[in-house]
Amino acid sequence: MNALDQLLLALLVLGAVLTLAIWSRGAFVAWRQRFTETARVSLTDMFVFIDPGALFKLNLAAFLALPLLTWVVTGSGFLAVVAAVAGAVMPRVTWTVLRKRRMDKLILQLPDGLTMMAGAMRAGAGLQAALELVVKETAAPLSQEFSVLLREQRLGLPLEESLRGLSERLKLEDVNLFVSALTIAKEVGGNLSEILERLANTLRSKAVMEGKIKALTSQGKLQGIVVGLLPIFLAGVLYTMDPVAMTPMFSTYYGWGTMAVIGVLLMLGGVFIRKIVSIDV
Repeated sequence: MNALDQLLLALLVLGAVLTLAIWSRGAFVAWRQRFTETARVSLTDMFVFIDPGALFKLNLAAFLALPLLTWVVTGSGFLAVVAAVAGAVMPRVTWTVLRKRRMDKLILQLPDGLTMMAGAMRAGAGLQAALELVVKETAAPLSQEFSVLLREQRLGLPLEESLRGLSERLKLEDVNLFVSALTIAKEVGGNLSEILERLANTLRSKAVMEGKIKALTSQGKLQGIVVGLLPIFLAGVLYTMDPVAMTPMFSTYYGWGTMAVIGVLLMLGGVFIRKIVSIDV
């Protein structure tokens, strides 16, 4: 290879490196913007006030530190990639778990809040005064959501739009029933206190039925978790007992393919078990 060919090769390599660097920087900026915007909206919906930028730095540190630590401890590139993916999806999983817990707590609070509203309106209070009573006397998250509803009312937003925003923000069947009851009562009239009292009793009975179903299906869910974690546990035990025999599973193409097939089968089994034990009321 003469000097001209070497120069052209060097220029091609330099161009490829620069293109990769520019693309990586653009992808990083887009990821940061998407992450911070999603985190800002998600945290605001849950009334959690944390700087999205600091949260992004924490996620980036986890994304970089987890695979490095995994590679140092295990020496496996495949497990390091798995750790990197886990670090990338950790914020979304955490947000999903926190939101589910918040929504479950709100569902438990809603029947008592509606009973409180019905009692206040039966005593002569108006709808806004009944909402203010719920905000003062109940804990978060129900008080937080109703306080947003009250603030929108004070700013002059129509009741229908405030209720529609509440329904779209929470996306819960119980809240949709509450919104529908208020909307219909405002349009056609009727005894709103009686409507709220009946709705509270209905939601309370629904919660009791869902609790019974959850108790009856908990064994199936536990079996699904045990079956799903058993291959991972056995792989760890076998790797500890005989690392030489298990090393090809994590360092060769056929080992990676085997684990990929096992992962797909485990996910399919989890989906089927979830379909069996999931019962809508």
